Amino acid sequence: MKRISQLMLVWLLVVAAHPLGADEPKATKSKGTKAATKSDSPVLTRVNGQPITEADLDFFARTLKITTDELPQRRESMMERLIDRQLLRTFLATKKVAADPQRLDAHLTQLKTRLKARGEDFDKLLAKSGFTEETLRRELTLPLDWDAYVRQAVTDLKLRDVWQHRRHEFDGSEVRAAQIALKNDDPATDETTLAEIRQQIVSGKLTFADAAKKHSQAPSATKGGDLGRFGFRGKQPPPYPKIAFGLKVGEISEPVRSPFGVLLLTVTERSEGQLSLEDARPEILQQLSTELQREVLEQERTKATIERVKN
Repeated sequence: MKRISQLMLVWLLVVAAHPLGADEPKATKSKGTKAATKSDSPVLTRVNGQPITEADLDFFARTLKITTDELPQRRESMMERLIDRQLLRTFLATKKVAADPQRLDAHLTQLKTRLKARGEDFDKLLAKSGFTEETLRRELTLPLDWDAYVRQAVTDLKLRDVWQHRRHEFDGSEVRAAQIALKNDDPATDETTLAEIRQQIVSGKLTFADAAKKHSQAPSATKGGDLGRFGFRGKQPPPYPKIAFGLKVGEISEPVRSPFGVLLLTVTERSEGQLSLEDARPEILQQLSTELQREVLEQERTKATIERVKN
């Protein structure tokens, strides 16, 4: 609860300090003009009949600290996120999952207390941010409802199963890896070339480091392809950790296509992590929440009726 309330506080303060258009002097409204409410705002999209309006987009943009200059470039990606949020709301409603209302009340009470301690007035800050308590409650209800669903869906047995089969992702394990990367216009040719290089290394005609210095087109080539030490998440982008953690020390992967070119990877060192299941439980739960949400949204989009409205 403390973490969510702290995020709420930061979120509200940021939105109040950076309302949409605050950096645009020409975008000022005439006296007496009010911001459009959801009821009278143009509908942009309907998701299973439920409208997403210009006011929704405006509200979401302010929560993300997006200026009017940035809005055109980010408009489509924000619309996709708003569609996802509506799909989640529909999904949770059909599952009849809802967080305890007392949790939301407790979060809001804690938020008001923290704001008061900072010398801020909740109602004034809310008005300055363009929120009403109703819209704030609506936004905060979704993550709380999703959290309630995840805690139903992810049982202790599921957590233990993930720990057993994917322990290296969460226990602090690290590998040291090296790569040979080719980034030409024809990935198929690069795969063939790397397969030949791999065979030379396996047969002992070349070391991996020498092959990297000679053939790799990545900056790490000068270091024999060395990528340093990294855990499963954080330092290296996918697919590096997934490939590397699937290798034994000294083993060389097959050529793999990636956004960074076609790769050969090898692991030169490996250290096992020391975290326990209880240490890793919050991270496992967060990762499973992310994976579950991705699965739910993929399923919901296949059966949803999404109508773009032309105004």
